[in-house]
Amino acid sequence: MDGTLVDTEPYWIETEHELVAEFGGHWDDEKAHSLVGLDLRDSAAILRDRGGVDLPIDDIVGRLLDGVIERVQHAVPWRPGARELLAGLNRAGIPTALVTMSWRRFADAVVSALPEGSFNVVITGDSVTNGKPHPEPYLAAAAALGVRPEHCVAIEDSPTGVRSAVAAGCRTIAVPNVVDIPESSDYAQVASLLHLDPAELGLAPASPGRAPSSGRRLGGRARVAIGAAVVAAVGLGTVLALKLTDTPAPYADMPINAWAPYWTASDAASSLQQHGSLLHEVSPFWFEVKGADAVEPAGNATLGQLAELADAIRATGGTVVPSVSDSSRTVSLNDMLSTTEQRRLHIDTLVQLAVDQQFDGLDIDYESFGFTVPRTQWSIASANWVAFVRELGLALHGRGLTLTVTIPPIYNTGTSGNAGYWVYKPHDIEPFVDHIRVMAYDFSTSTAGPIAPLEWVRTVVKAMKKAVDNDDKVVLGVGMYGRNWVMSTSGTCPADAEGTTTVTLRNVLDLATKRNATPVRDEVRQEASFTYDLDLGTCTQNRQVNFIDEQGVRARIDLARELRIGGVSLWALGFDSDTVWTGIADVARPQPKEATP
Repeated sequence: MDGTLVDTEPYWIETEHELVAEFGGHWDDEKAHSLVGLDLRDSAAILRDRGGVDLPIDDIVGRLLDGVIERVQHAVPWRPGARELLAGLNRAGIPTALVTMSWRRFADAVVSALPEGSFNVVITGDSVTNGKPHPEPYLAAAAALGVRPEHCVAIEDSPTGVRSAVAAGCRTIAVPNVVDIPESSDYAQVASLLHLDPAELGLAPASPGRAPSSGRRLGGRARVAIGAAVVAAVGLGTVLALKLTDTPAPYADMPINAWAPYWTASDAASSLQQHGSLLHEVSPFWFEVKGADAVEPAGNATLGQLAELADAIRATGGTVVPSVSDSSRTVSLNDMLSTTEQRRLHIDTLVQLAVDQQFDGLDIDYESFGFTVPRTQWSIASANWVAFVRELGLALHGRGLTLTVTIPPIYNTGTSGNAGYWVYKPHDIEPFVDHIRVMAYDFSTSTAGPIAPLEWVRTVVKAMKKAVDNDDKVVLGVGMYGRNWVMSTSGTCPADAEGTTTVTLRNVLDLATKRNATPVRDEVRQEASFTYDLDLGTCTQNRQVNFIDEQGVRARIDLARELRIGGVSLWALGFDSDTVWTGIADVARPQPKEATP
């Protein structure tokens, strides 16, 4: 159930953290992830032995269940495609069984949110003697459905559950969620339920363009058991085969979004007037957090200027989703999010801002949070962050508003030093957000180098796709800027001599012309660069300019199309050139038209 039908793993992890903290123990996400798929009593024993929770096993189980059920009753975080898949199986008359190591009273809380009759059988952790990875749970499910295990298909999200289903003899499909599942010829593997073609369960004709399944092909006469979450039994005459399809074609077009910084307001307004019809969602980069109850215009920005920009955005058909940043650093965001009272006060402040200003939603860009919290504290900080995003998402969605979250890159789904900014937990926040924008730029910040090499961008996007379930929520941040670096200096420069500066597509070619320099393209990195000498009288600086050019912007949009994610967001309006828009107009997805009454 957890991880396949619903994504309550964040709820379990939060409850575990709370319980361990109550007894003065130490807990982290690595330990929490080790419990995924385990029988609750086994999990309770680990919490007792490794987390210091000094309670009897059944009491620990009870406390875990109480905490998670309370959260589920507030909001059931369904996995994308789960309810639709169950509805399709029911319409086709395919018996289904739920196979979960959660206990009956928790399973009932989730099943009660489904239409009556969604499951013919429910096997829970407290109804079997041996939990997963033992085959007993799946053997019990098949027996209750009146079929043999080899006539069932099990759908599982955890290595533990996969081992259980395979050991029982079920034809198994792995759908990784919180933890990775290694490739194996013993089972098939797909990225999410959304990538599982209904025809693979005998439900409908094959849909072109679905992602290929890896691992063992399913064939022969089969009943279906969708497990870890679900067991479904297909009629014995149904033939199931996970088709190995070609790589899906790139999207023909792509939603284009953009940020609009307050310091480029005039140029951004000009870009909107000329090219705004190509944009879907525009985020005025306008607000900073000054305190839990204080979110104010940044720099010299005013609400009046923002209102004018918002009108210009709406006039082109776009939605207004302003960014809120924590760049002022006048408050410790981690401290603020760690207390329930301060977190709720901050959420109320954000929601009230969106409502009062009639925004369509908010973009939360708290990148200083990840930069300033020591990595040794990330396990705790990430739990605070996830709680904040969950509560804010529910509050905004309850008012018909959207939530976009902008985060720095991750490079894999782990929590090691090479995993990137995993503190933002894209997987855990996904159920509560509409979009996750990943800032795939600023590759070089302290020394001269590329802004965002294309293959690095590919790595970042693929890591994000693996971390989340719904690829449509992933939005690639695309830079339209560069840096002008000081490479060497001869002589003694004046105190006010420029160091590293920023260039944009709006001014970089003028700079090259002024300095009699010729940009050279790097076709692999999809960027350009040039060098020149700057004579400052008392010194001469040798300078190097690296920037993402117009072709590079198009290449990154094409990458997003190839990887079939939910869109791109340009950093930023006011940095752009007319040539950028000419180069991307043919792949800019038209804005959705309002329905005719």
